[in-house]
Amino acid sequence: MGKAATFKDYMKRLFVGYTIALILVMFILFILLLFFNFRLFIMKANEDCNQTVSSFISRHYAGYQKSIEDLSQNEEVKEVLLDRGNLRKVNNLLYESCLGQEFKANFVLLKSDGSIVSTNLYKTNQILFSANSAIKDVLVRLQSDSSATYSGAVRLPYDNGQKADLLFARAVLSNSGQLLGYLFFGLQEESLSAFLRNRDADIIVVTDRFNNVIFSTDSLVIDTLGKYKPENEGQLTAVIDQKPYYVTTGVLPEGGVKIITMTSVAKQQQFIKFGVIFLCGMSFFLLILVKVLADKVTARNLRSIDEMLYAVSECRKGNINYRIKSRTFAEFQTVYDELNNMMIKLQQLIKNNNELAERKRLMEVKHLEGQFNPHFVFNVMETLRYEIMINPEQAAQMVVSFANLMRYSINYGSMQVPLKTDIGYVQDYLMLQKMRYNQRLAYTIEIEEALLHCPVPKLLIQPIVENSIVHGMEHTRKLTIHITGQAYEDCLALCVEDDGPGMSAEQLAKLKRLLADENAMPKHIGLYNVHRAAQLLYGKEYGLTIESRSGQGMRVVLKIPVMLEEEHV
Repeated sequence: MGKAATFKDYMKRLFVGYTIALILVMFILFILLLFFNFRLFIMKANEDCNQTVSSFISRHYAGYQKSIEDLSQNEEVKEVLLDRGNLRKVNNLLYESCLGQEFKANFVLLKSDGSIVSTNLYKTNQILFSANSAIKDVLVRLQSDSSATYSGAVRLPYDNGQKADLLFARAVLSNSGQLLGYLFFGLQEESLSAFLRNRDADIIVVTDRFNNVIFSTDSLVIDTLGKYKPENEGQLTAVIDQKPYYVTTGVLPEGGVKIITMTSVAKQQQFIKFGVIFLCGMSFFLLILVKVLADKVTARNLRSIDEMLYAVSECRKGNINYRIKSRTFAEFQTVYDELNNMMIKLQQLIKNNNELAERKRLMEVKHLEGQFNPHFVFNVMETLRYEIMINPEQAAQMVVSFANLMRYSINYGSMQVPLKTDIGYVQDYLMLQKMRYNQRLAYTIEIEEALLHCPVPKLLIQPIVENSIVHGMEHTRKLTIHITGQAYEDCLALCVEDDGPGMSAEQLAKLKRLLADENAMPKHIGLYNVHRAAQLLYGKEYGLTIESRSGQGMRVVLKIPVMLEEEHV
């Protein structure tokens, strides 16, 4: 099957292909059915019938041949031919031998001069027997070879059901070898016909070695000379009356008698023609039906696919609010639901990214405002003026830190930087604040060396430090800030702890409620923006944890995932 341009074309070709394959299977099964039917009901049945008939005739042929040999040597028969024996007893003996069997026969006992001594033939049939030229020929043969038994086809047109075509004849000799008479057995056609009636073969023919018909169930196989001669005879087939027959031939070793059984294959030919016509009609009907059903089935199923294609098209146009509402098969419905969920997640992701970008902008603006605040700059410059006179070396360091602070604040590069870079910025910021507040401000930074290469969001730590300085310096004369960093369970915890005035329980609860509100836009956005940015970047399990008590300082922990340098948020 070629590659289809569309799924619909592919489905149609698939349906048609499977239908053609089914039709081929049907034809193959039909051929196999014909083969086995012919083998079982024609060939085997015909061969079995031939074997049965051959066994029957062979058994009786041998039996009659032995009987005529025994009776021709019987002393009582010889005595009767010499006019000295008991004729009644001989008659009973002959009747018992010929009529007491399944295959009955006529018998005739003649004297050497041709006169009938004993027979079971009717008077008219006795005349026919005596006048028959074939019988005279047999007598001549027996006279020339008196020790042989003659057997063969001899047409004796008897009446009254005594017709017999298979004849056994033997000369009766005295003990000294003198010809006393003749004994004839003629196997009755009616007995054979009764046995062969209702056999599996349609035509049964029995012939001698010269194809002279001894018995036949159909006269069409007999020519004018009384021989078996079918039309177009082959090894296994023959044509009779323009009808084909399957033929099985068996030859009896006794006397060369042939048994020919024929079974008509005309019905098989009709069955083949009918079967081929039926299968062709069914094949045509199936192909038409499948094409119609393929259109309907594909149209029904492709509605589900068309819905998805339309949804993807709408998404490509920017309409991420579109949702698939159709109810369909369970498999397609699963895809629908997943696509809808993906659109919802995409919507939420876009919303989060927009909010994150806005909050990043606000944080950077806030830092720019803080760094370029004239009061802040004035304080730095004023402190720098005195430091130049008192300690030029420290003044130079202030200038470098101030320059680094401004450069880092106005740099809109990558949103992520190594922790070492951001901590360097915090150090510059704390140094400038230290110059401003002098002995009132003290700080320490303790972060594990291995964590300094971890990427962190830019400007996410400084607002926490700034919050401690702004709120701590208002109500205390001296403030100490401790900045630490540790890693545990794939998390990076950055802690900013001070010993300032802290917060009351009410203020802490209010601040926590503010951090939990995803839509808040507070006036003082430092801690909230840090917390919200961390959650937008990494998930709701990350962000700020605040601990504080009134008069006991404040502890703010920023928790973010530990990532390798090549990982992206």
